[in-house]
Amino acid sequence: IIGLLFFIAIYGIVILQEGARIVPLISSKQLSQLPPAFSISPENNYIPLRFNQAGVMPIILTTAVLVIPNYITNLGLLPIVTLPVFVKSSQLIYWISYFVLILSFSLFYSNIVLNPKDISDELQKMAVSIPGIRPGIETTFYLKQVMKRVTLLGAIMLALLATLPNIIEAILHVSSFNGLGTTSLLILVGVILDISREMR
Repeated sequence: IIGLLFFIAIYGIVILQEGARIVPLISSKQLSQLPPAFSISPENNYIPLRFNQAGVMPIILTTAVLVIPNYITNLGLLPIVTLPVFVKSSQLIYWISYFVLILSFSLFYSNIVLNPKDISDELQKMAVSIPGIRPGIETTFYLKQVMKRVTLLGAIMLALLATLPNIIEAILHVSSFNGLGTTSLLILVGVILDISREMR
């Protein structure tokens, strides 16, 4: 079972790291040369919108935020709450907040990294457009919609990949994942994929 879970985690991480939504581009010169029936752009003329633009940053930020309450409690600034209901539900609250924070930070960080308005302006300066979409505001709106969907899918995948191994570990009372968490796997698989890309 552990080997199968490990394989699924690696497979999910590869899909997350390598997955991208391809937005085709066409230059104004190509647009004037092509007959109207054939509006096919060359294979290398596109914008790849990756599922995981943020990398491991959402996981790092989430871990940092979730450590703060424990740190404040250990300093003695806040009283320790020892209600039986709170102790039983604290693990569940932790994992729900872990999932939600990774989702939020991933969406936020991806919006900072890629700005649809900037991409639209750069495309307009280069006289390049997306087939079927007018340059300017329409391109910005189209890119914003596509990026919202791609980023949400990537954020959900990242949050699931980060949370599920820990939940499975807690349910099955197995500690074989210790030392090799999702963050480590994301970094490891990312480096291996980069090396294999450079070797080609």
